[in-house]
Amino acid sequence: MIKSITASTREIDDADAAVSEITAALDPGNLKKNSIGIISCFSDFCDTGVLKAVCDALPFDCIGATTCLCATEKEIDQIFLTITVLTSDDCEFLTTYIPVSENYEERITSALAGSLEKNGEKPAMLLSFFPLMNSLSGDMILTAVDKVTGGIPLFGTAAVDHNVDYSTSKTIYNGESFREAVVLGAIYGEPKVTFEIASLEENKIRSQKAIITKSDGNMLINVNGKTALEYFEEIGLTKDDLTVGLGMIPFVVDYKDGTKAVARAAFTITPEGHVACGGAMPENATLAIGNIDGTDIVNTSESAIKPLLDKDSFILSYSCAGRYFILGANSTAEAEKISELAEDTQYMFACSGGEICPLPNSEGKLKNYYHNFTNVICRFS
Repeated sequence: MIKSITASTREIDDADAAVSEITAALDPGNLKKNSIGIISCFSDFCDTGVLKAVCDALPFDCIGATTCLCATEKEIDQIFLTITVLTSDDCEFLTTYIPVSENYEERITSALAGSLEKNGEKPAMLLSFFPLMNSLSGDMILTAVDKVTGGIPLFGTAAVDHNVDYSTSKTIYNGESFREAVVLGAIYGEPKVTFEIASLEENKIRSQKAIITKSDGNMLINVNGKTALEYFEEIGLTKDDLTVGLGMIPFVVDYKDGTKAVARAAFTITPEGHVACGGAMPENATLAIGNIDGTDIVNTSESAIKPLLDKDSFILSYSCAGRYFILGANSTAEAEKISELAEDTQYMFACSGGEICPLPNSEGKLKNYYHNFTNVICRFS
């Protein structure tokens, strides 16, 4: 069984005060034999020394990522550091970080091949924190990790921040922060976990479907035999529409493998009319255009989380920063709805630069996916 304890601080400049606040809330007397800390924080905490001081004061490894909004059952804020401790007598934890600035496949393989086994046992799941990089998509990292681990369930987030170019988004490992490193936390034993996602409502996905006829990883090249831009213009989305709404128009991709369709964000349009997306756009997959507004965001999260709530459980929730931006002046509405619903359930919520969560296929087997425009949810019970 895994128990959780949450703590938070707004002390962004005073390291001593932050440490006192966090350690008092966590109380070492509440810890079981094995523990791991999961951190979400405003990126400035990485630079003021507060993040390092907090992690150095704790007797267990801490992993996580920066964000532009986070919340616990106690409070919601932007300039905030939260830590959730998972603690257990019968589950164990192992952490690592992997620089991926170059030769990412080799580095991931070298770091993980054989090293994740503990007493002959493979992890039940991996808490996963990916960097947000122009040169390396989250799907590419996920595929590389999957290849070496054999598809162990991955759950987590890509780092994000409050800047337009996300230039201070970082992953976190024991108080150090990294622009180009993958951070993983392996959980061993038999944790009771449930995965769920909140994405687009079915009635907000156009019935008009197309086939991805050519792609390269996350680059959408041809749709129905035409360049991506030609296809979008054919169905009424001009280049101006796509440019102005870039990152706000969900592309819904059905892998046709029995899992739920996944949402993708568009990042850039190339001079050739190709579209760089926030995740893999596999050839022969079905493509549709979706729509999402503030009401949808709140409603989908409510529908996904409500059945999971239990006073003896802990909810870990990462929601796409795109959802946060679409909410506009009501940017905290999704977090507030979760807080309202949670009541006695402990939880941590944070905005995400890309969401990592497995989905069951038609045979019920979990398969890892990288998502956009999605709130991914893991319940520990």
